[in-house]
Amino acid sequence: MVHDPDNTTGHRQDIIEEQGERGIKYILHRPTFDDFDDGPIEPTVAHLYLKAANRLGEGHHSFVYRAPLTLPPPLSAHSPTGQVTVAAKLAYNRCSAHNLLRNEAKIYDSFPKHIQKEYCGYNIVPQCRYPVPAVAIVPKFYGYYLPVNERGDVLDNHHRGCSESRPCVTSWPSPILLMEECGKPVEPAKFTVDQRTECFSLIQRLHHLEIIQGSFYVRNIMVQPGPLTAPPAARSYDTPSYRIIDFGRGETWETWQGKSDRERAAYGPPAGSARATFVAALSEELRRARGELLIDDFGY
Repeated sequence: MVHDPDNTTGHRQDIIEEQGERGIKYILHRPTFDDFDDGPIEPTVAHLYLKAANRLGEGHHSFVYRAPLTLPPPLSAHSPTGQVTVAAKLAYNRCSAHNLLRNEAKIYDSFPKHIQKEYCGYNIVPQCRYPVPAVAIVPKFYGYYLPVNERGDVLDNHHRGCSESRPCVTSWPSPILLMEECGKPVEPAKFTVDQRTECFSLIQRLHHLEIIQGSFYVRNIMVQPGPLTAPPAARSYDTPSYRIIDFGRGETWETWQGKSDRERAAYGPPAGSARATFVAALSEELRRARGELLIDDFGY
Protein backbone atom coordinates (compact mmCIF):
# COMPACT_ATOMS: atom_id res chain seq x y z
CA MET A 1 0.00 0.00 0.00
CA VAL A 2 1.26 3.48 -0.90
CA HIS A 3 0.51 6.42 1.38
CA ASP A 4 0.75 9.54 -0.77
CA PRO A 5 -0.90 12.62 0.77
CA ASP A 6 0.90 14.96 -1.66
CA ASN A 7 -0.18 12.90 -4.70
CA THR A 8 3.33 12.40 -6.04
CA THR A 9 2.03 9.34 -7.93
CA GLY A 10 -0.41 11.34 -10.07
CA HIS A 11 -3.66 9.66 -9.00
CA ARG A 12 -6.97 11.46 -9.30
CA GLN A 13 -7.40 13.67 -6.25
CA ASP A 14 -10.72 12.07 -5.30
CA ILE A 15 -8.97 8.67 -5.10
CA ILE A 16 -6.25 10.12 -2.86
CA GLU A 17 -8.89 11.56 -0.54
CA GLU A 18 -11.04 8.43 -0.60
CA GLN A 19 -8.19 6.07 0.27
CA GLY A 20 -7.02 8.24 3.17
CA GLU A 21 -4.97 6.34 5.73
CA ARG A 22 -5.62 3.00 4.03
CA GLY A 23 -3.27 3.89 1.20
CA ILE A 24 -3.41 3.18 -2.53
CA LYS A 25 -2.92 -0.34 -3.78
CA TYR A 26 0.11 -1.21 -5.90
CA ILE A 27 1.11 -4.71 -6.95
CA LEU A 28 4.57 -6.15 -7.60
CA HIS A 29 5.24 -6.61 -11.32
CA ARG A 30 8.99 -7.26 -11.32
CA PRO A 31 10.74 -9.41 -10.28
CA THR A 32 8.46 -12.40 -10.68
CA PHE A 33 8.59 -15.42 -8.39
CA ASP A 34 7.08 -18.11 -10.61
CA ASP A 35 10.03 -20.45 -10.27
CA PHE A 36 9.55 -21.42 -6.61
CA ASP A 37 9.12 -25.17 -6.09
CA ASP A 38 6.84 -24.81 -3.08
CA GLY A 39 3.90 -23.50 -5.09
CA PRO A 40 2.38 -20.01 -5.17
CA ILE A 41 3.50 -17.44 -2.64
CA GLU A 42 0.91 -15.97 -0.30
CA PRO A 43 0.53 -12.21 -0.92
CA THR A 44 2.00 -9.92 1.70
CA VAL A 45 1.43 -6.22 2.28
CA ALA A 46 4.09 -3.57 2.85
CA HIS A 47 3.47 0.16 3.34
CA LEU A 48 5.40 2.86 1.46
CA TYR A 49 5.20 6.48 2.64
CA LEU A 50 5.76 9.15 -0.02
CA LYS A 51 6.07 12.88 0.63
CA ALA A 52 6.95 15.68 -1.78
CA ALA A 53 9.32 17.19 0.80
CA ASN A 54 11.45 14.03 0.70
CA ARG A 55 12.47 14.40 -2.93
CA LEU A 56 16.07 13.30 -3.44
CA GLY A 57 16.40 14.51 -6.99
CA GLU A 58 14.86 14.77 -10.42
CA GLY A 59 15.95 14.04 -13.95
CA HIS A 60 14.54 14.71 -17.38
CA HIS A 61 11.89 12.02 -16.98
CA SER A 62 11.45 11.15 -13.31
CA PHE A 63 11.47 12.16 -9.66
CA VAL A 64 13.23 10.19 -6.91
CA TYR A 65 12.07 10.28 -3.30
CA ARG A 66 13.50 9.00 -0.03
CA ALA A 67 10.70 6.94 1.44
CA PRO A 68 10.18 4.92 4.65
CA LEU A 69 8.97 1.39 4.00
CA THR A 70 7.18 -0.74 6.59
CA LEU A 71 7.92 -4.37 5.78
CA PRO A 72 5.24 -7.06 5.88
CA PRO A 73 5.12 -9.04 9.13
CA PRO A 74 7.06 -10.77 10.52
CA LEU A 75 9.85 -8.76 8.86
CA SER A 76 11.20 -5.69 10.61
CA ALA A 77 14.27 -3.48 10.34
CA HIS A 78 16.75 -2.74 13.12
CA SER A 79 15.65 0.89 13.35
CA PRO A 80 13.68 2.90 15.92
CA THR A 81 10.52 2.69 13.78
CA GLY A 82 11.11 -0.81 12.42
CA GLN A 83 11.13 0.70 8.91
CA VAL A 84 13.75 0.70 6.17
CA THR A 85 14.52 3.65 3.92
CA VAL A 86 14.42 3.18 0.15
CA ALA A 87 14.65 5.31 -2.97
CA ALA A 88 11.35 5.46 -4.88
CA LYS A 89 11.51 6.48 -8.53
CA LEU A 90 8.36 7.79 -10.23
CA ALA A 91 7.86 8.86 -13.85
CA TYR A 92 6.65 12.24 -15.06
CA ASN A 93 3.13 12.22 -16.48
CA ARG A 94 4.40 11.62 -20.01
CA CYS A 95 4.09 8.38 -21.91
CA SER A 96 7.77 8.43 -22.90
CA ALA A 97 8.77 8.83 -19.23
CA HIS A 98 6.64 5.81 -18.28
CA ASN A 99 8.28 3.81 -21.06
CA LEU A 100 11.74 4.65 -19.72
CA LEU A 101 10.79 3.61 -16.20
CA ARG A 102 9.31 0.36 -17.55
CA ASN A 103 12.53 -0.35 -19.45
CA GLU A 104 14.63 0.43 -16.38
CA ALA A 105 12.67 -2.13 -14.37
CA LYS A 106 13.20 -4.69 -17.13
CA ILE A 107 16.95 -4.06 -17.10
CA TYR A 108 17.17 -4.25 -13.30
CA ASP A 109 15.24 -7.51 -13.38
CA SER A 110 17.78 -8.95 -15.83
CA PHE A 111 20.84 -8.12 -13.71
CA PRO A 112 22.73 -11.04 -12.21
CA LYS A 113 22.38 -10.84 -8.45
CA HIS A 114 26.14 -10.72 -7.85
CA ILE A 115 26.46 -7.17 -9.21
CA GLN A 116 24.21 -5.93 -6.39
CA LYS A 117 26.23 -7.53 -3.59
CA GLU A 118 29.24 -6.51 -1.51
CA TYR A 119 32.33 -8.71 -1.37
CA CYS A 120 35.67 -8.70 0.40
CA GLY A 121 38.86 -8.42 -1.61
CA TYR A 122 39.72 -6.98 -5.00
CA ASN A 123 38.95 -7.44 -8.70
CA ILE A 124 41.32 -7.41 -11.64
CA VAL A 125 39.45 -5.44 -14.31
CA PRO A 126 40.97 -5.36 -17.81
CA GLN A 127 42.26 -1.90 -18.79
CA CYS A 128 42.77 -0.96 -15.13
CA ARG A 129 46.43 -1.39 -14.22
CA TYR A 130 45.77 -1.96 -10.53
CA PRO A 131 43.22 -4.06 -8.60
CA VAL A 132 39.96 -2.38 -7.59
CA PRO A 133 37.66 -3.24 -4.65
CA ALA A 134 35.22 -6.11 -5.24
CA VAL A 135 32.00 -4.19 -4.65
CA ALA A 136 28.49 -3.95 -6.05
CA ILE A 137 28.02 -2.11 -9.35
CA VAL A 138 24.35 -1.13 -9.16
CA PRO A 139 21.79 -0.50 -6.40
CA LYS A 140 19.82 -3.34 -4.89
CA PHE A 141 16.51 -3.68 -6.73
CA TYR A 142 13.48 -3.88 -4.46
CA GLY A 143 10.86 -4.21 -7.16
CA TYR A 144 8.75 -2.47 -9.79
CA TYR A 145 5.15 -1.87 -8.74
CA LEU A 146 2.06 -1.06 -10.80
CA PRO A 147 -1.01 0.81 -9.54
CA VAL A 148 -4.34 -0.99 -9.16
CA ASN A 149 -7.51 1.01 -9.83
CA GLU A 150 -10.78 0.91 -7.91
CA ARG A 151 -12.08 -1.91 -10.13
CA GLY A 152 -9.03 -4.06 -9.38
CA ASP A 153 -7.42 -3.53 -12.81
CA VAL A 154 -3.61 -3.40 -12.90
CA LEU A 155 -2.55 -0.30 -14.83
CA ASP A 156 0.36 -0.89 -17.19
CA ASN A 157 -0.73 1.49 -19.93
CA HIS A 158 1.13 2.98 -22.86
CA HIS A 159 0.25 4.67 -26.14
CA ARG A 160 1.36 3.39 -29.50
CA GLY A 161 3.35 5.83 -31.56
CA CYS A 162 4.51 7.96 -28.62
CA SER A 163 8.18 8.94 -28.47
CA GLU A 164 10.38 11.47 -26.73
CA SER A 165 10.10 13.73 -29.76
CA ARG A 166 6.32 13.27 -29.81
CA PRO A 167 5.34 12.85 -26.14
CA CYS A 168 1.82 12.73 -24.79
CA VAL A 169 0.40 13.36 -21.34
CA THR A 170 -0.70 10.30 -19.38
CA SER A 171 -4.05 10.04 -17.62
CA TRP A 172 -2.95 7.22 -15.30
CA PRO A 173 -0.70 7.23 -12.20
CA SER A 174 2.98 6.46 -12.23
CA PRO A 175 4.45 3.03 -11.51
CA ILE A 176 7.02 2.94 -8.71
CA LEU A 177 10.53 1.52 -8.90
CA LEU A 178 12.09 0.83 -5.49
CA MET A 179 15.82 0.54 -5.00
CA GLU A 180 18.63 1.11 -2.57
CA GLU A 181 19.39 4.73 -1.74
CA CYS A 182 22.94 5.39 -2.95
CA GLY A 183 24.01 8.87 -1.84
CA LYS A 184 24.88 11.81 -4.07
CA PRO A 185 26.46 12.29 -7.54
CA VAL A 186 30.24 11.98 -7.73
CA GLU A 187 32.59 14.91 -8.34
CA PRO A 188 35.56 13.42 -10.23
CA ALA A 189 37.55 16.66 -10.11
CA LYS A 190 37.84 16.21 -6.33
CA PHE A 191 38.77 12.51 -6.55
CA THR A 192 42.11 10.78 -6.37
CA VAL A 193 43.26 8.68 -9.32
CA ASP A 194 42.30 5.55 -7.37
CA GLN A 195 38.76 6.81 -6.79
CA ARG A 196 38.28 7.74 -10.45
CA THR A 197 39.67 4.35 -11.44
CA GLU A 198 37.23 2.54 -9.17
CA CYS A 199 34.30 4.41 -10.75
CA PHE A 200 35.66 3.67 -14.23
CA SER A 201 35.97 -0.01 -13.37
CA LEU A 202 32.21 -0.21 -12.68
CA ILE A 203 31.23 0.61 -16.26
CA GLN A 204 33.89 -1.79 -17.55
CA ARG A 205 32.44 -4.57 -15.41
CA LEU A 206 28.96 -3.81 -16.79
CA HIS A 207 30.30 -3.99 -20.33
CA HIS A 208 31.97 -7.32 -19.54
CA LEU A 209 28.43 -8.57 -18.77
CA GLU A 210 27.20 -7.10 -22.08
CA ILE A 211 25.12 -4.37 -20.43
CA ILE A 212 24.91 -0.80 -21.73
CA GLN A 213 23.95 1.86 -19.18
CA GLY A 214 22.73 4.16 -21.97
CA SER A 215 23.10 7.55 -20.27
CA PHE A 216 26.57 7.75 -18.75
CA TYR A 217 26.98 11.08 -16.98
CA VAL A 218 28.51 11.85 -13.59
CA ARG A 219 25.00 12.56 -12.27
CA ASN A 220 24.33 8.84 -12.73
CA ILE A 221 27.24 7.65 -10.59
CA MET A 222 26.49 7.92 -6.88
CA VAL A 223 28.74 7.92 -3.84
CA GLN A 224 28.02 7.48 -0.15
CA PRO A 225 30.09 6.75 2.96
CA GLY A 226 31.25 3.16 3.19
CA PRO A 227 31.88 0.39 3.51
CA LEU A 228 28.22 -0.66 3.55
CA THR A 229 29.18 -3.83 5.40
CA ALA A 230 29.88 -1.62 8.45
CA PRO A 231 27.21 -0.05 10.72
CA PRO A 232 26.15 3.46 9.54
CA ALA A 233 28.02 5.16 12.37
CA ALA A 234 31.28 3.47 11.28
CA ARG A 235 31.09 4.50 7.60
CA SER A 236 33.19 7.24 6.07
CA TYR A 237 33.92 8.97 2.77
CA ASP A 238 37.49 7.76 3.29
CA THR A 239 36.14 4.36 2.21
CA PRO A 240 33.41 5.40 -0.24
CA SER A 241 30.79 3.20 -1.87
CA TYR A 242 29.87 3.83 -5.52
CA ARG A 243 26.90 2.79 -7.65
CA ILE A 244 25.83 3.33 -11.26
CA ILE A 245 22.16 4.29 -11.53
CA ASP A 246 19.54 5.23 -14.17
CA PHE A 247 19.00 2.42 -16.67
CA GLY A 248 15.98 3.92 -18.43
CA ARG A 249 17.94 3.76 -21.68
CA GLY A 250 19.83 0.63 -20.68
CA GLU A 251 20.29 -2.33 -22.99
CA THR A 252 21.56 -5.86 -22.76
CA TRP A 253 22.79 -7.97 -25.65
CA GLU A 254 19.47 -9.85 -25.51
CA THR A 255 17.35 -6.69 -25.78
CA TRP A 256 19.69 -5.22 -28.42
CA GLN A 257 19.05 -8.09 -30.80
CA GLY A 258 15.35 -7.24 -30.80
CA LYS A 259 15.90 -3.63 -31.85
CA SER A 260 15.48 -2.24 -35.33
CA ASP A 261 18.40 -0.62 -37.19
CA ARG A 262 16.76 2.75 -36.62
CA GLU A 263 16.56 2.19 -32.85
CA ARG A 264 20.18 1.07 -32.69
CA ALA A 265 21.27 4.17 -34.60
CA ALA A 266 20.24 6.29 -31.57
CA TYR A 267 23.35 4.93 -29.80
CA GLY A 268 25.77 5.87 -32.58
CA PRO A 269 26.39 5.53 -36.30
CA PRO A 270 25.28 2.26 -37.91
CA ALA A 271 28.12 -0.25 -38.04
CA GLY A 272 26.67 -3.27 -39.80
CA SER A 273 25.37 -6.30 -37.95
CA ALA A 274 23.59 -6.30 -34.58
CA ARG A 275 26.80 -7.49 -32.93
CA ALA A 276 28.90 -4.81 -34.61
CA THR A 277 26.52 -2.02 -33.58
CA PHE A 278 26.41 -3.35 -30.01
CA VAL A 279 30.21 -3.36 -29.75
CA ALA A 280 30.27 0.14 -31.24
CA ALA A 281 27.76 1.33 -28.60
CA LEU A 282 29.89 -0.21 -25.83
CA SER A 283 32.99 1.57 -27.18
CA GLU A 284 31.17 4.89 -27.42
CA GLU A 285 29.92 4.59 -23.84
CA LEU A 286 33.43 3.77 -22.63
CA ARG A 287 34.73 6.85 -24.44
CA ARG A 288 32.08 8.99 -22.74
CA ALA A 289 32.93 7.44 -19.36
CA ARG A 290 36.59 8.38 -19.74
CA GLY A 291 35.59 11.98 -20.39
CA GLU A 292 33.02 12.20 -17.58
CA LEU A 293 35.38 10.66 -15.02
CA LEU A 294 38.46 12.63 -16.18
CA ILE A 295 40.39 9.48 -16.98
CA ASP A 296 43.75 10.26 -18.61
CA ASP A 297 45.39 7.92 -21.07
CA PHE A 298 47.25 5.25 -19.08
CA GLY A 299 46.36 7.12 -15.89
CA TYR A 300 44.21 4.46 -14.30
